[in-house]
Amino acid sequence: MATLQNPVTRLAESLHNYCNCSDAPYRVISDYLAKFAKERDDDYEDDDDDVMQEGDEPVMPMNRGRRDQVVAKKFEVPENWVAPVYEKDEASETFLKDTMAANKLMKSLTPSDRNQLMKAFKKVEFEDGVAIITQGDPGDLFYILEAGTADISISGKGSVMKASKGIAFGELALLHNAPRAATVTAEGAVTAWSLDEISFKMILMGKSQTDATDYLGFLEAVPILTSVSEESKKEIASALKETEYKSGSNIICEGDEGDKFYIIRDGEVKCTKVGASEEVSKRLVRGDFFGELALLSDDKRAATVTAVKDTQVLVLAKKEFDRLLGPLKDILDAAAAAGRS
Repeated sequence: MATLQNPVTRLAESLHNYCNCSDAPYRVISDYLAKFAKERDDDYEDDDDDVMQEGDEPVMPMNRGRRDQVVAKKFEVPENWVAPVYEKDEASETFLKDTMAANKLMKSLTPSDRNQLMKAFKKVEFEDGVAIITQGDPGDLFYILEAGTADISISGKGSVMKASKGIAFGELALLHNAPRAATVTAEGAVTAWSLDEISFKMILMGKSQTDATDYLGFLEAVPILTSVSEESKKEIASALKETEYKSGSNIICEGDEGDKFYIIRDGEVKCTKVGASEEVSKRLVRGDFFGELALLSDDKRAATVTAVKDTQVLVLAKKEFDRLLGPLKDILDAAAAAGRS
């Protein structure tokens, strides 16, 4: 996020350079959203213009105007909110996942968070000439364009960009509880995916608050960690990084250096060795772990571990493993002897 003293005069230059913006907008977004539910929006007129650049979206100045003009409603966190789920075919799921993984706003989310967002997107279609969003209106939806072309225009400046497949727009009004800063109009038939304001804010805002809690609850159910103290589990949870592997992908390969420890959060993996006609252990599923042997003995990987379906794993780097799980060597060795690793 950048602060521009005069966004109108610098608009053309910003549009030319938008692809070179910072890769870390989520920190700013998280800081803002963590406070939005309790902050009042009455100092809006006194702030400089905030510009958030996202993916391939153009830079659009905030439409500030006077206080008695259109002002977006205050967002209120609903009780017992549950993210919506809209059915999609495999091609649509892949498109949305790939787009979010490359999007500057969403790529910092964990795979599970992006998966929840993917499910919450709803397919919408627009005919030629229809305004998808209108400058000055309250913001209620975030969009990702899948097919067709849309014109993005700003009052007094005319057309500033043509949006095409994979471009996302509409986040500024939602992030700032502000009126729309531009008009987006369909040029021909347009297919897009829309995400409602509540899902947009709840999933993005809740990421940092829920991940640690979710990981801790997950670790409570991992048998190997039953003897670990609550404080140590909290340390482990804070050090975990979530990674997703597609079906058929190798997570570790026989002979590689060991530098990570893995716990399966969701999915299934198989373990194989060169020269062996069958799998060398039972299939590993949620709550199972692997990769500890090479870390405990400083040996190379003894087997190849492959995802047999899309699999999410929680990863602990060697440094954190040695510090947090090194004392569990005897327990880990016993588990390995029982055929669990």
